[in-house]
Amino acid sequence: MRHKNHRPASRATAPFARWRGTLRRHVAVLLLMKIAALALLWALFFSPAHRAPVDGAAVSRHLLPAKEAFR
Repeated sequence: MRHKNHRPASRATAPFARWRGTLRRHVAVLLLMKIAALALLWALFFSPAHRAPVDGAAVSRHLLPAKEAFR
């Protein structure tokens, strides 16, 4: 369905339409690159392979003096 004010693209607006398409494509590529970089950083710094194992007894020994200080 066509709108009343819809006019076909003239020769003057054709370069503007190409320019907008190019800009949209460049912005989309940059956003995808940023998302990929963030995913890579997350994988490098927050992946389960880099987490230290937690020993419950060692944690309680470390926190026990702090608990006794407030009594």
